[in-house]
Amino acid sequence: VLENARLWAEPGRALVAEAGSIVARVDLRKGDALYLNDGSYGNLFDATHSNWPYPVKLLRDGASSELAPFRFFGPTCDSIDAAAGTFALPADIREGDLIEIGQLGAYGATMATRFNGFGDTVTIQSKDAPWPSMFVEAAETPAEPKVVQLAGRKRKPRRPR
Repeated sequence: VLENARLWAEPGRALVAEAGSIVARVDLRKGDALYLNDGSYGNLFDATHSNWPYPVKLLRDGASSELAPFRFFGPTCDSIDAAAGTFALPADIREGDLIEIGQLGAYGATMATRFNGFGDTVTIQSKDAPWPSMFVEAAETPAEPKVVQLAGRKRKPRRPR
């Protein structure tokens, strides 16, 4: 455990990163390129401009378990409407499939525009399990929280009652 590490974070993003996902539809597949109905002018601004490795999953039963790297492109045909990284998804992904892109936090929907008539968003609340936390090690359980240091003070986590 590093105790001398410094944390640089945009506070709003750090607080709500895990709070939101979007679901995008695959409109076209060309090799490893997936053309989505959402992109840099929509809910994927950070995914295309910040190049963060957002978690993704295919929302289709019976998909291949073999994963392959894919690139995302938005619907505008604009040169900046593309995500630079690769995203691991089932190799048999096809047009019409839905992809959940997780941990977009507050910025996914708030930075969306209606550029070139794109950008209709439907907001829903889901009761499924959240994405695994990026702030908790896999071996930990919710009953074993870490001690968190904020502003130079150590705070002990509350015990569940």
